[in-house]
Amino acid sequence: MALEVPLSTGANNSVVPDVVLFHDMAAHIVLCEAKSGANVEVEQARRYGAVTPERVVQATAVNLPHAVKPSMEVLYLGLEEHAERLALSLDSAGVGYPLVAVSDKLIRLVTPERASEHLKAGLPRRGVELLAPPITYIPYDHESDDSEFIAPVRSHLVKAAALGESSVTVRRLAEDCCRYYAFYGRAARGQLLRKVSAAARQIARDYPDTFQCSLSPGRDDTIVRILRTPEAFDARGRTQAYQALSRRSRSRQRLQPDPNQLDLLQELGDGDDSEDDEAEERP
Repeated sequence: MALEVPLSTGANNSVVPDVVLFHDMAAHIVLCEAKSGANVEVEQARRYGAVTPERVVQATAVNLPHAVKPSMEVLYLGLEEHAERLALSLDSAGVGYPLVAVSDKLIRLVTPERASEHLKAGLPRRGVELLAPPITYIPYDHESDDSEFIAPVRSHLVKAAALGESSVTVRRLAEDCCRYYAFYGRAARGQLLRKVSAAARQIARDYPDTFQCSLSPGRDDTIVRILRTPEAFDARGRTQAYQALSRRSRSRQRLQPDPNQLDLLQELGDGDDSEDDEAEERP
């Protein structure tokens, strides 16, 4: 699998599929273009037709199981509510790509007559019923706002501090915070590194007694030095140190939290705040 990897179409043009999938045993490549709206970009759709399997193999470093020329197809994905419009748009563009429609209950192949046998084998005509929400998703990527990286970067820095680590590189933070970091193309990885670095520097400015940023000796990475850790305090001091990080982070956080996820620092802080409040109320 590869994410956001530019593929040459010749004549100094390129196209960047959202996902590149590869079936090892069948040596089959699927270039996936996801659309949230109801329209297809005609020129983009036509450029996909100029991509060759050889260029995909070179760009994504796909390992072929044996010496064989891989097969390939382009797949468009969209929301069920836009399926009819997207199918018409693909027809208008003069391309014969299959279309997959997604709803909260079903994933279905809208145009099976245009799909390869490999794709039809994975997506039966009746569709794939979704019995539950996705267990995971990509919450942010290289195109997300810089502010969305503050919370996850801070979380991993606090984890490193709790483990007693003296420093952590921005590259490692990017790999830890961005689950599919290694699958992105070079340009997308560069953007992710810049956003994670910016978040780390902001956190170091917010907590100058705890974190400090500096360039690595080779000047090709940023090192976040952990000056102190809450684990160095006694039990009460440790809790108060985590509370301090939690309170500051909550006051600065701009994103709406996921109602299905718990904030560990907040849970720790709320639990100990209640004890502190009771102590203050005692005469």
